Amino acid sequence: MDVIRSELYFGPSARGNHSEDLQHYLIFHIPGNPGLISYYNPFLSTLHALLSSPSTIPSANFHIYGHSLAGFETTEQHHELAGLERQIDYVDDLLYEEVDEIWQRTQRTPKVILMGHSVGAYILLEIIRRHRRRIEAGEKDFDLIGGILLFPTITHIARSPSGMVASALLAIPRSAHIASAIVKSLMYLIPASVLYYLVRAFTWFPEHAARTTTAFIKSPIGIKESLFLGKDEMDMITNDKWGEEIWGAATEPGTNSKDTIHSNLVFFWGQNDKWVAQKTRNELIAARGFRRSKASASAASSTSDVSSPADGWKPTMWVDDKKIPHGFCIKHSEVVAEQVSTWVEDIISNHNES
Repeated sequence: MDVIRSELYFGPSARGNHSEDLQHYLIFHIPGNPGLISYYNPFLSTLHALLSSPSTIPSANFHIYGHSLAGFETTEQHHELAGLERQIDYVDDLLYEEVDEIWQRTQRTPKVILMGHSVGAYILLEIIRRHRRRIEAGEKDFDLIGGILLFPTITHIARSPSGMVASALLAIPRSAHIASAIVKSLMYLIPASVLYYLVRAFTWFPEHAARTTTAFIKSPIGIKESLFLGKDEMDMITNDKWGEEIWGAATEPGTNSKDTIHSNLVFFWGQNDKWVAQKTRNELIAARGFRRSKASASAASSTSDVSSPADGWKPTMWVDDKKIPHGFCIKHSEVVAEQVSTWVEDIISNHNES
């Protein structure tokens, strides 16, 4: 079996790194749970190819980076389980390390667009909160110009259809340890190569997802970490905990060197996402969303009305109309990457025009 990587990076050519005329952008992707970044390989590679096209933004160099969450290492032992707060700390550190890495290679600090899937979207909002606090405290920081939240689980996950089942099971004392031990004992004698073909046969996963799932099952503490983190998600992801300074993202003074005309946050909700209660989603859209006319995805309102310009600071919210599942990175990477590439262009365009 191939070694599953814990990080993915897609960047410009070495020549492009040192061009003085190009602005560097880091698109930093935060995975969901289970937090193996290899699930997103086709998605991130397709996104990079689309953004690197000469017809996209000729004056831009794109760096796309993603890293597995803590505890999902497949080749080394990570002894301590990481709950949601520790994952936020871990991702925050990774972000600053990657910004510094790009600076070392290019001698330029990139402008940053965060991207998060599922619980990664919750982590994204918390990273924005921390970034704003640093700015408000007078610290010098990179330019955070936007965020893209894909199938976000950011409020009341336990009220969703899958969340209700998960919360009941995870409420059992030591459930993460028990479930992990059972799976480990069942899979101990099955070689990884055989398990891979079993995963493909029972799930119909494409190769990248089947190999990643096999590595996840065989990893030192991956299953235990996934359930441990899941329990934290059920307990902590409840009420909307962010104020307008977060929902407005880059529109308030202090976050960026430039303010944008519209909010730099874009939400993409699943139409029938089993991890998001529709009532919760619709209430959040009504309270926090800036509704746009229909484009390539359905507007986040039951009508095609456009909100008042006075609401332009609010995030743009779309509801999928293609029946893409919550786990889009398994079989729907290309169609989501195409949509995300347009949002990246919009974020950069709004930022540059302000």
